[in-house]
Amino acid sequence: MHHRSIIPTTRIQLSTVSTCTLFAIFAFSLGCQRSMPPTPTTGGDFLLTAQRLANTRLTDIREPLSWTFTSSTVLIDYKGQPIPTDVIEVLLGDGSTPLHIEASWHLDEEAKNLCLSDVKTDKAGIDKEITIPISPAGHVRVNLGSRQYNLFRDRIKSQ
Repeated sequence: MHHRSIIPTTRIQLSTVSTCTLFAIFAFSLGCQRSMPPTPTTGGDFLLTAQRLANTRLTDIREPLSWTFTSSTVLIDYKGQPIPTDVIEVLLGDGSTPLHIEASWHLDEEAKNLCLSDVKTDKAGIDKEITIPISPAGHVRVNLGSRQYNLFRDRIKSQ
């Protein structure tokens, strides 16, 4: 009889130990997940932040059009040729043909817009803020306006 009372006690102790162990593993895994930054799944998008965009160069996937970002300014260039008309239409809304555009920038991460101010072309200054939709397109690409660009980390000194 004494033997029977030990067996139920042992089962209860093992059950209690197993439950505590599972709870500890679960709690530990939740804590680890909170401290690790989110990573995209294969084929997913990386978050597009101002920090990620600073000191990079966006190069159009089809043409030599580039946007070169420092921490505070952006230079839009088409290898010494006039910037394509579809880009000019979005940025300036006119029929001008500048060779480059320089502006101050900030990223509205919540609205997913790139905001340009203090805009200057090689022909004139523009007195308005320009807002362009921007979103990630995978790990190394960005959708900006109606075009898609590869994102390269440049060795650009911040201004």
